[in-house]
Amino acid sequence: MSHTGPTPQPLPSVLQHDLESPAHGLECLKRLTTILVLLLAMPAMKAGAQLALRPDITIPELPAFRPLPPSDPVFDAQIAELVKKARLDEHTSATENPDNEEEWSSICVVDIRDTARPRVGGWEADNFVYPASTYKMYVVGEAIRQVCAGERSLDDLTTVAAKNVRSDSRLTTGQVVSLSEVLRLICQYSDNTAANVAIDLVDRQRASALMRALGCNGSDITRKFLPRALEDDGYSTVPGTVTCARHLATFLWAVETGAIGGGRGRGLIKGYLATNIANKERLRAGLPESATIYSKTGEWNIFVSEAGIVEDGPVRYIICVLTAMPINQSAPRIAAFGRMVHALLAAPPTD
Repeated sequence: MSHTGPTPQPLPSVLQHDLESPAHGLECLKRLTTILVLLLAMPAMKAGAQLALRPDITIPELPAFRPLPPSDPVFDAQIAELVKKARLDEHTSATENPDNEEEWSSICVVDIRDTARPRVGGWEADNFVYPASTYKMYVVGEAIRQVCAGERSLDDLTTVAAKNVRSDSRLTTGQVVSLSEVLRLICQYSDNTAANVAIDLVDRQRASALMRALGCNGSDITRKFLPRALEDDGYSTVPGTVTCARHLATFLWAVETGAIGGGRGRGLIKGYLATNIANKERLRAGLPESATIYSKTGEWNIFVSEAGIVEDGPVRYIICVLTAMPINQSAPRIAAFGRMVHALLAAPPTD
């Protein structure tokens, strides 16, 4: 992944004064050196990854889309406190990461009890992290957008190509399957073969264009779920797919508000996400039995994530967690975080 450096800070006025005073020159240099060391030691925010879109790719129009507002300072502070209590703020060193760089979480929560006034809070919400299978959700979104636009049907049949088949799949080479079944396998079992088939069907560049229509630059769908040596022409050397919690939340906000395919799109996407059977130890484990969660999970090596919409009576929110911790560490922490977020939003107002 590429990195961007920390934003340069203006020189404090006290140092400007000291630089002009020879008597304080040595002390000034010591303090300036300390500040520079601290700045250089700050971890750099991860950058996103973007494809060079083909000339025939257009950004879809989403007239019903409303961008999320900036973070609410009070809610932001509350979520950050819960992140620390759940110990999701811990960094993973480069020596523990297969990418050989320091990694840390990206978390975003959106209170949608009143969709006219959503509240956004998070911790490192703009930090790009490898989301593993969670980004399959973006491909599902583009597939449903195309269905709702009349470009294709859920009943459309496709033949599974050998190049897309991965182990532990419910699909085999040459099998004829409907788009609806492909989307179900993606959301229910996170089937990698189904995801590769869907990426071909919808065109990863069009799925990336959808994300750009939502203002989510840097969250392009660059890769299939297979080794680079087996990638399609032109994609064997592209950057790996990354995303941030704010972009996951933005996508789910667009789903919830009907910006992707209207009411039908909302129902279809949430219906598929509701079939997820891999969310028992993460967010699901921290929610009451009365709650419904529509989510997509992801796991590869140290990268464990989940992003979803939670509904429990009047309590409704979007919760997105990207971590760089092994699942035996991250799963209970994600569950604890979800439990605390739910309790926060279920509590009666204090004002």
